[in-house]
Amino acid sequence: MKKRIVIIAEKRQDKLHSVTLECMEAATKISSDGEIVVLLVGDDDDESIADDLMYYHCDRVVFMKNSKLSRPNVHTLLPLIKQFIEAEQPYAVLLGQTDFGKTLAACLSESLKLPLVSNIVEIKTGPDSLFVTRQILSGNIINKVQINNHCILSIKQKAWKADNRLEEKKGIKEIQSPIVNNPDFSLVRLEKKSSGKEELANANIIAAAGRGVGNESGYLLVKQLAETLGGKVGVSRGAVELGVCDASNQIGQTGETVAPKIYIACGISGAIQHLVGITSADIIIAINKDEEAPIFQASDYGIVGNVFDVLPLLEKGLRSQDSQ
Repeated sequence: MKKRIVIIAEKRQDKLHSVTLECMEAATKISSDGEIVVLLVGDDDDESIADDLMYYHCDRVVFMKNSKLSRPNVHTLLPLIKQFIEAEQPYAVLLGQTDFGKTLAACLSESLKLPLVSNIVEIKTGPDSLFVTRQILSGNIINKVQINNHCILSIKQKAWKADNRLEEKKGIKEIQSPIVNNPDFSLVRLEKKSSGKEELANANIIAAAGRGVGNESGYLLVKQLAETLGGKVGVSRGAVELGVCDASNQIGQTGETVAPKIYIACGISGAIQHLVGITSADIIIAINKDEEAPIFQASDYGIVGNVFDVLPLLEKGLRSQDSQ
């Protein structure tokens, strides 16, 4: 399907958000030979991001640059992006299903009078239509939608891979210098949360604790396993409710969506609210004393046993390998 696609790039902590690269990969499923355009909004410090984007699957990188756009908000961006989309007339506009992306997508949908389909996990094309699959009602229902006209699509994080960097530049860079009015409000500063949220989104290995860890000692066993493997520790809502940890590294419907190479679920039963956050993991390993736990249905490997028995044995085995 030869269509022009516009992707709205997003930054996180002054770096390109990985969901932008995932949107670029999703765009190739919509338009195999059409034009893919990435819009990046920022200031002079973001030019390196624009340069790097040219090494991915896009034909044009449009860098909208102004000193007032260093930390833009939706209120400031909306008129600029609306004008850009109206000029480009794309078949589809893609954004990430992030807090920022969801807000901007809804505002664009209303302003441009275009339909919005959110939380998309799969895209297929027909002769004159798009067929998208999305998760609704906390992932309990898979909804399939046929799209026959121009639209805005919000892509679920980690539903597509973001490791599609090319060896040579593919796209070209265009710089625009829009006139930006003084915003009604602006971000003064950012402060890192004192508790230190685990950066799970890009972790290759995650060991996660569930209600089955029982107490703080069980949680510390899981945390030690993660450290031994050089990974990150995560938790389910059940572990948070136990009071053994806070929700800063929670995974699932009300937490992070992750896509590690290896995910080790320790004492996690496998409720759907948790599973929706780990569906993109390459390998899932479950440890649970209940052999009927739903987590085993979603796992590649399973160990039936108590975490207090299994994890010390795993630690011993890993440390003996390191010493050899």
